[in-house]
Amino acid sequence: MQAINSMPASALGFLDECHNIVLEHLHKQIKKMFESSDLAFLEFAEKAQSSASQLRFFEAMTVIQKNRENVEEIFYREIGRSFADFGCSERHPGQSGIGNNDALTLISKEDSDIEVAIKNMAASASLGSAQELVALRQRLAVLNHGRQMNEKDIPGGPSCLANAFHSAASGLVLEHQTRLIVYMLFNKFVLSTTAPLYDAYNKHLLKAGLLPNLKYEVRINPAKAKQQASNDAVASESTAATHHESSNQSLGDEVFGSIMQLLSRRNDQGHKNTGDNGAQPSPAISNPIPQTELVSALHQLQQTRQADNPVVSGNTATVLGVKENNQLVANLVANLSSERDRLFDGIDRRRLPAADNQVIDLVGMMFEYMLNDKDIPSVAKAELSRLHTPYLKVAIIDKGLFTNTNHPAHQLLNTLARAAARWVFERNLERGIFPALHNAVERILAEFENNLDIFTELLEPFRASVRDIESKSSAIEKRTRQAAEGKEKLDLARKQAAVTISKCMDGHTVPAPVKKMLNDVWQEKLMFIYLREPEATESDSWQLAVQTIDAIIWSVEPRSSATEQSELRDRLPDVQKQIELACETLGRYGSTNNESQLALIRDIQEAILRQPVSETSRQQPLAAQPSDVAAEATGIENNTAEPAQEAAVEKPSPEVEAAISELKKIAFGTWFTIQEDEESLPVRHKLSWYSHMSGNYMFVDSMGMRAKVRKQAELATLMATGKARIIEDEQYPLVQRALEAIRRMLGGEQKVPA
Repeated sequence: MQAINSMPASALGFLDECHNIVLEHLHKQIKKMFESSDLAFLEFAEKAQSSASQLRFFEAMTVIQKNRENVEEIFYREIGRSFADFGCSERHPGQSGIGNNDALTLISKEDSDIEVAIKNMAASASLGSAQELVALRQRLAVLNHGRQMNEKDIPGGPSCLANAFHSAASGLVLEHQTRLIVYMLFNKFVLSTTAPLYDAYNKHLLKAGLLPNLKYEVRINPAKAKQQASNDAVASESTAATHHESSNQSLGDEVFGSIMQLLSRRNDQGHKNTGDNGAQPSPAISNPIPQTELVSALHQLQQTRQADNPVVSGNTATVLGVKENNQLVANLVANLSSERDRLFDGIDRRRLPAADNQVIDLVGMMFEYMLNDKDIPSVAKAELSRLHTPYLKVAIIDKGLFTNTNHPAHQLLNTLARAAARWVFERNLERGIFPALHNAVERILAEFENNLDIFTELLEPFRASVRDIESKSSAIEKRTRQAAEGKEKLDLARKQAAVTISKCMDGHTVPAPVKKMLNDVWQEKLMFIYLREPEATESDSWQLAVQTIDAIIWSVEPRSSATEQSELRDRLPDVQKQIELACETLGRYGSTNNESQLALIRDIQEAILRQPVSETSRQQPLAAQPSDVAAEATGIENNTAEPAQEAAVEKPSPEVEAAISELKKIAFGTWFTIQEDEESLPVRHKLSWYSHMSGNYMFVDSMGMRAKVRKQAELATLMATGKARIIEDEQYPLVQRALEAIRRMLGGEQKVPA
């Protein structure tokens, strides 16, 4: 190797010029990335299934454009630092950033997703520029005092660019899903275009006299190269295999392409682990199975699957607990694997193209993800799993199933899964969407051969069934809520009327007949006034009724002295006229039998005037009784005799208090999932109404029927202990969630979660 001291003095300056070459290339590509980001997020917003999802994408557009200048500044600064630090023994460019796990640390699932994304992006860019990077490492080693270079140490190399962008994008306040999209945009417009950059980088170092006679090539086994070419052809729809700048593919295609590459790598690794000491992958297939033959084999398997129709007795499925549900899922997953084994038994698997093999694996993973979805009832999982073989056939015929969100089979599976999660009731299968779902599955199994039009034919009728159920559930929920509100207001009116009459009688001796009349007729009048008048207790009618009750009590209360009796005699004509006019004015509220009431009141008034004072004074101890009558009417015990013995109210824990605060902010229509014990599966209920008087929260099921009424403290305790949780905004559709989860799993070799 040429010694660094024998190089021309100007050679070191060429590194700065290489920095400028890198920046010149990156400026163009970063500009394209930001200019295209709005279009990408608009595409996602158009395909969003809810207004909340659309809003997230629109907000992401604003955040990105607002912070564009800051992101670019940090990104270019980090690139410059990689060149400035090159050759320093204390620190090499590759020593920081994601991908250097010298210490064990705990990271979140979101951070893990980002780490996998960055590693995959850098690895893909490195693969596309393998020869150029080998040469760069050797030439830069000369400048690095002869020390051997790792790829991550190349200033401006793929790892450097990926980590620099991660540092720059970390400050963007974005939801996790939209953040991943930003990284995918960087991969598409920047990292996947670096092959020409590293070629120019090499040529400039060559001009400096660095290893001018270097002959570099990456030796690749011919069979492996042929196999890799086949894999790249499968993935070329969406990955960095196409480095030209005219790509306008959907980001959904990129997810699919990434999965196909990861599946290809996994399959290659499987060959290494099981075949011939890991030396050679499978040779290229010279006579692959024609698509028509594979589709025919799948159709035969589909007809067998149709005969395996799960039998549900009557209109009710077995409602499973947690253990039984887990066992069912395991059995259904095993059935999927068994179906694929039966397919491979019927064909020569050695002739199966790698792309088709990967698609078969991907469909299996997608259905396994569906089976692990906790929101879908068990009977619906069993029904939907019957579509596994038909969807294998769809994927072989048209791989747009995965990438095209407008694909009818793609949309139908999303719609079936979403409807199943919400409107399948295992206790009564005829009640919700299950009959329509079962009919759709049956028709696919019976009629689908190779014409995808069947999915279009089924989609709109099924959506119509969903709209019909939505309309019915909304109407039922409205009636349920109105009934609850009406009952609550009626109870409140009854209690308010009883308490008001009790207060009017409190401290007065009221003859039993008048007391009965007030607690019957006038309590009813107050109830009607409370229910009908917008101002309730502040209305003129309410005030008039209370004044009249006071006048009636004053006029029938026994007098304890001659002076009081004389006052009654003088004022009685005016009071009687006042009571008579009030009864006429308030006649539209409740009972209208005014004559009998007035006659009863006059008889008692006259009897009071005739009674000797000495006799009336002995009736005064009865004055305390009305409050007991009110207590009986309101259903509240009068326990004032022993207030010290009342049970102390236990102060809620901080967790429960926090849950109560959260409950006060939530809106009607919020969905909860509640699991009261470990043996039962969670149930989904919607908060439909809250009573400010009683503190009760009324929940309805998906059909709008009243499901449960819970006290605030009870619900807050369930939330604090994790047994109840608020379901976030509308999830992404099933297929999109499944593909994202599969990509994460393949990148990190984790289990596919739901």
